[in-house]
Amino acid sequence: MIVMDKELILMYARRSRYTPADWHSTMHSHYFTEVMLVTEGVGELQLTDRALPLRPGTGVVVNPYVLHTERSSKKAPLAYIVFGVDRMRLADMQAEALDVVSFRDEHNALRPLLDFMVNEYAARPTDSAIVLNHMVTAVMTVIARDRWQMVPADSAQIPRDAQVLKDYLDAHFKEHMTLEDLSFVLHLDKFHLIKIFKESFGDTPMNYVLTRRLAESMSLLRTTDYAIGQIAEIAGFDSQSYFNQVFKAKVNLSPSLYRHLAHASAHALQET
Repeated sequence: MIVMDKELILMYARRSRYTPADWHSTMHSHYFTEVMLVTEGVGELQLTDRALPLRPGTGVVVNPYVLHTERSSKKAPLAYIVFGVDRMRLADMQAEALDVVSFRDEHNALRPLLDFMVNEYAARPTDSAIVLNHMVTAVMTVIARDRWQMVPADSAQIPRDAQVLKDYLDAHFKEHMTLEDLSFVLHLDKFHLIKIFKESFGDTPMNYVLTRRLAESMSLLRTTDYAIGQIAEIAGFDSQSYFNQVFKAKVNLSPSLYRHLAHASAHALQET
């Protein structure tokens, strides 16, 4: 189902392949929707609270502002087609918000469309923008039909104050801060900050900070041998005990058990 009032805009379309030298597995997000279709290899899409397996024919749609990163097997390196699309996000059939959805290109219906889109984007022939924006609408319709609906999510409609606040939080989330601090630094009323951030990004400023800190701590647990207390401090938590409490509540695992399972998963992935 499509519930749209504006034409979709293709941000980019390209092929990507895992190479250890230039693959930086850090949590990140986009202000637009990102779509990936795996063509070769195996890996995982890591979110703040779970990991989704990636195999040939697997596709994922990552909605705007959802923290994620990709991890690849070294023995069977990931290769995929990826594109960004603005002015939409996927929701369920009741229009409830989603973070990420996965799908299968069972009959190889999408691959020819994506190959054409990547080639058209790279060559940029006459009127390619018109062709590409119609193509991305067709591709998203094929992905969404009978399962999800496309709803408006126009980055251009985000108020300037909300974007300034998000940029500040992204740059300073490891630092101690309160709503009063944000109000003072940005010269804006704290209730105004809460309202515009919630309306724009679906979360409160302080919960977003907590999400960023958790994502940072999860990355450090997976990729370093730092002590848990050191990780708590680096990620911006006031104490190890508070970090343990929040981590267990949000992830349903203790930090040490999460690290153990993440290392086991990474080892299994590299053995694939």
